[in-house]
Amino acid sequence: MPLPSSQTIRPQLAAPRLPLADRLASVQVLEGAPHGIVIASAERGATTVFANGRLAELFGAPVPTEPGGLARAATSFSDRNGEPLRFAESPLGVALGLRRPARAEVRYMPEGARALWLDISAVPLDSGPGELPLAVAFVHDVSQQRRSADDLDEVNRRLAEQLEDATWVHGLTERLTDHDSVDGTLHQVLGEGARLLRADMGVARLRDEDCSMRTRALYGMPADVRLVREAVEALPPGRFLVDEAEAAGGALIVEDVETDPSCSPRVRELGRAAGFRRVYALALSTTSGRRLGVVAWAWREPGRPTLRQRQLVGTYCRFAGQMVENNLLYERERRIAGTLQQSMLAQELPEIAGVQVAACSLPGARGMQAGGDWYDVMALPGGKAGLALGDVMGKGLRAATAMGQLRTALRSYALVEGEDPVAVLSDLNALSQDMALTELATVLYMTVDPLERRAVVASAGHCPPLLVDHSGARFLRAGQGVPLGVVDEWDAEADEFELPEGALLVLYTDGLVERRGEELGVGLERLRAAALAAPSDVGDLCAYLVEACLDDGETSDDVAILAVRVR
Repeated sequence: MPLPSSQTIRPQLAAPRLPLADRLASVQVLEGAPHGIVIASAERGATTVFANGRLAELFGAPVPTEPGGLARAATSFSDRNGEPLRFAESPLGVALGLRRPARAEVRYMPEGARALWLDISAVPLDSGPGELPLAVAFVHDVSQQRRSADDLDEVNRRLAEQLEDATWVHGLTERLTDHDSVDGTLHQVLGEGARLLRADMGVARLRDEDCSMRTRALYGMPADVRLVREAVEALPPGRFLVDEAEAAGGALIVEDVETDPSCSPRVRELGRAAGFRRVYALALSTTSGRRLGVVAWAWREPGRPTLRQRQLVGTYCRFAGQMVENNLLYERERRIAGTLQQSMLAQELPEIAGVQVAACSLPGARGMQAGGDWYDVMALPGGKAGLALGDVMGKGLRAATAMGQLRTALRSYALVEGEDPVAVLSDLNALSQDMALTELATVLYMTVDPLERRAVVASAGHCPPLLVDHSGARFLRAGQGVPLGVVDEWDAEADEFELPEGALLVLYTDGLVERRGEELGVGLERLRAAALAAPSDVGDLCAYLVEACLDDGETSDDVAILAVRVR
């Protein structure tokens, strides 16, 4: 009479010494187990002796019972690494062949069904003399636990990726602050964006005040840009392809300019000239959402940037838009302040008998705002000349406005009290305090009498004037007082000195002699040596001193120079 199980127990399992009731009870226990159980013999590799119903449920098919069928069926298993797992290496194969316990987590991949993760442990069973080896395997379905662990690993991976991206973008945005000009910022954005996207080239276009789009920066363009310029000039007036990013919701992707229907023949010619096939463009916006322009990158091969790349560059460009907005505001303020500053400086120097006068003003090349450096020359009664040079602390419109007010006031005081430089600066300090023109300003005022060949000077914290005569070049350090705006009542002792025939006076602001990381004395000595070798014509003197004292003729601070030669 067959035993009540989903599989027939083979004779090898039968134990003649056990009563039939005990054998029935054992099979019923195995059949009711919540996990799969299989007992196999080593016949033809592996032959099923017993398999409970749960095992068939796990695999979705009956367990093979023919001789060697179990070994032949074990072809859809792989190990933790995804590599095929031979039956002899499986826990049941090890228990049958090597007669020792074994355990492993394996993956079962049936055709057309979802993969299962199985925890299989097997132990050898005792067999009588002359009987084939037996082993039992317990099969647990751990798919849900494994999927939960995989889901957790995926969440952690994404969190780590997001943290890495945030750190990366933060570093990039911090480097944007190294640039204080619009074009410098855009070049940085194009270069960093190209590295993020692995793009070959890029272009940045901004909207002008008349709302037309203008190219402000290029990256990675071919060496022969003549062909690119010709292709650009051949485009019809109006918007470039990348400008359409504004109308496309802020982003535009063209996977292949050769086949995309939105690309005109002229655009394809531009792509061939520049050597690109695909384009990705983003709109640059202010914090309020106002469009500033677009930045675009291109590749030599067709394709599409990944979602992660687009997210990274999108976040980066949101910060970049804010930086560009600030740069544009600074640029506009610089133009206004610079115009105001230049308009307040003497456009023509007066002709005064017995002296030759020249002056120049140089804005800081790397600064984004105009400063408060100024100079003035006045014809005073008695054939004397009044010379003034000053530097208002700060930048921008406020400094330029304060500079204009101080210059105008000094001119008025000089015409009234021109014989006394100390009185002029004292009155100027009182005005600065009363009107709160500035927190700090340095001013040097000097009167020159070419007939008597004498000069009187007073200085409110300004750089010492340089005198060059037949005995050499030396700085005049007398007549020094504190800067304007520091004390309520300003006072100092004026210094009077002789001016031999042909003597040269050089008045200047600190931008001419100061360099970052260098002591002031080094810059002063550089100016002294340059003045000794300077041309005799004061008309050429200012340009010579700028070239000799500044790196490549540029400075980060404003520079004003006033040179006077006594005939």
